[in-house]
Amino acid sequence: MLRISVVFFIIVLSASPVFSQIEHVPVVHPVYDFLLHMETKGLLENFSLSSLPLQRQEIVNALIKISKYKSNLSDADYKSLQLYETEFEIVKRNNAVLFFSSTDSNPVLSSRFYGNDEKFFYHLKDSNYIVNVLPIGSFESIIGFEKSTKKDVIYGNLGVRIYGTLSNTFGYFIQASNGAVLSGSRELALHEVHKLQQNIKFADLNSDFDFAESHVVYQNGWFNAEIGRETRLLGAGISQRIYLSDNAAQFDAISVGAKFLNFKYKFTHGSLLAIPLAGPGLGVAANIPSKYVAIHRFAIKPKWGEIGFWENIIYSKRGIDLTYLNPLSFFKSLEHALKDRDNSMMGLDATLRPFDGIQFKGTYLLDDLRFEKIGTGSWGNKSAWNIGMIASLIPAIDFAIEYARVEPYTFTHFDSLNAMTNDSMLYGSYLFPNSDELSFNLYYWWGERYPIKLKIAYQRHGDNYKDSTGKLINVGGNPFQTNRFGIDSETVYFLDGKRVNTVDATIEAGYEIFRGFNLHLLYHLKSIDKTTTNAIRLILRFEDF
Repeated sequence: MLRISVVFFIIVLSASPVFSQIEHVPVVHPVYDFLLHMETKGLLENFSLSSLPLQRQEIVNALIKISKYKSNLSDADYKSLQLYETEFEIVKRNNAVLFFSSTDSNPVLSSRFYGNDEKFFYHLKDSNYIVNVLPIGSFESIIGFEKSTKKDVIYGNLGVRIYGTLSNTFGYFIQASNGAVLSGSRELALHEVHKLQQNIKFADLNSDFDFAESHVVYQNGWFNAEIGRETRLLGAGISQRIYLSDNAAQFDAISVGAKFLNFKYKFTHGSLLAIPLAGPGLGVAANIPSKYVAIHRFAIKPKWGEIGFWENIIYSKRGIDLTYLNPLSFFKSLEHALKDRDNSMMGLDATLRPFDGIQFKGTYLLDDLRFEKIGTGSWGNKSAWNIGMIASLIPAIDFAIEYARVEPYTFTHFDSLNAMTNDSMLYGSYLFPNSDELSFNLYYWWGERYPIKLKIAYQRHGDNYKDSTGKLINVGGNPFQTNRFGIDSETVYFLDGKRVNTVDATIEAGYEIFRGFNLHLLYHLKSIDKTTTNAIRLILRFEDF
């Protein structure tokens, strides 16, 4: 059935009459690490990575900018640039295909399979349209250690990806995959692979897992519109994305926006998955109310960085509200006009490059504020923020340090359905309320597609707990539990409650054996209140991400 659908899709596209490729490049693509490296070096003016994903043409334009500074690049950086110039067809690229087209007839089932050719099921490109159809797949082995206990798991994943652009105006992307545990401990896979925690079939039904992402983009001059289900990142940071991150599963949304050299605006209205009401949490009997989010962000992009203003509104238990569909509005005032039922937030973010080789990134999110109680420790003054510095001053090495803090009760709401969550996971910062984190990152650029990356983070969290009588002691540490008037204290103390201290360290490296086939090795150590787990992940995959 899948084969028939793919063939039909190709026939439809081929009947349509891009060199401006406007489909999105998923946020997990390694080119974003390289662009951050080059952004820090000061080689990308009027550019920012605070709102992702980017269109393929935006990445092409950025790589072309970098290529103008080839004489300033190290040998390792220049080698990495060449790899991406070839992949994104800035320089001539050879393709190998399973099914021939009018533009590509090199057979993939030949010695080209082991070479540097891009490998596709089908590829077609001329002056009017592009069609790319390729397989994706991965095979992963994880070995985990906790105290004297050893666990292991092996699982695999196969799928297809189709993307391209039509008539220089419409971009499209669809990806679907299915996988299963082949042997070993499902619990270990669930513990170590965050993406599997987001999958209902795997996490809740103890079944196999499947993923699907897709989007359609329309671009005409400065105007763009899109609809799709994909991972989005929003907010300036290094390890943290306070506004929108990949902590929760993707959600479906429509967006409209405007792009200029020094200015960018985007409005998004999306559908979130609320927590179930009484009864089962999934299946035909599940009672899950509607939940929506509206987001917009204005940003100016001078040569030295970017400054953005952001607003977010969450509402539930009713249909789509036309008030929040107006892309040019002020959500906070509208929320008051609609009887103060919804959860509104706003924030500022900035990327600053005072000189080449150094940049600062930070975000401030204001959830709620009572001016008369500033400085009193009032629970109603809720905010989150992060600030980080990344430096690229030593050849081949970038290092970064970042601090993030989430005040008690931030992300909560009097109606727990309106918490800043999607499917019970925070969709912004991955830090719970009443937490902070200090993290250190190091990147070693050795001239390949993937840098060697090291991350060490220390987190502190003040959690809610129950006393000896079973009474809930609420310190603002749970996004689904707001302050209870007459029960909980009006004054909060940061990190009060049951203290949970976590050390999280990861080192990873990747190597492209030959084009499209990548080997990744990752070591993960996590210590929660001195209970330590270790895991080694070995991943072989046909895809860049």
